Amino acid sequence: VPGMMKKTFAALAIAAAFLPLAAAQAATVSYTDSKALTTTNWTDALSFSKFDTSLGTLTSIRFDLSGVVEGVGNAESLDSSASTVKLSLGSLLGLTRPDNSTLVVTNPVFSQTFDFSAFDNAVNFGGTSGGTTGSVSATGSDFFVSSSASDFALFSALGGGMIDLGLNAVGNSSGTGSGNLITQFSTAASGVAKVTYTYTPTAAVPEPASLALLCGGL
Repeated sequence: VPGMMKKTFAALAIAAAFLPLAAAQAATVSYTDSKALTTTNWTDALSFSKFDTSLGTLTSIRFDLSGVVEGVGNAESLDSSASTVKLSLGSLLGLTRPDNSTLVVTNPVFSQTFDFSAFDNAVNFGGTSGGTTGSVSATGSDFFVSSSASDFALFSALGGGMIDLGLNAVGNSSGTGSGNLITQFSTAASGVAKVTYTYTPTAAVPEPASLALLCGGL
């Protein structure tokens, strides 16, 4: 019986030594870059580290994009009757691959509704037939997860390296609700992008001396 117990313990020790090889846990590494608040419309490049294939096997890439739009919207209704006017201040932000194909977009929008009277004979974005949002802001975010072989090849290399992604922001503001409406918008936008690599780490192989010791015990 003692001999059988020794063999059992030795077998368990060997199984434990090889367990990391059979049950490797997923790991992640993330990189972030950003663009400061700038008057729309603009296009810029953000830089990110590629996945270092020596770390393990890549299983997915997640792209997160968040944006902020800030600005002012003004409106004046020229209608001869009362109207309800909606002003929407927005910016459409897009993160793109080096070939300009889209990865993820977000569209932060601020909206405000006004009840205007018939035109009060003064185009001043005030009085009873006009109004302003004042300085306002809004945020938006979205993400995209890729598991395509082409993206894996594009975003990874032995030893890592860098890759530039495009980020652009286009003004996307509007005014609705009056048939004869004067609108005026001034917007700026900023963006933050994050690239997250999920991978299976390369498993550590037990040292030869450890294997010899375990086998000797068995």
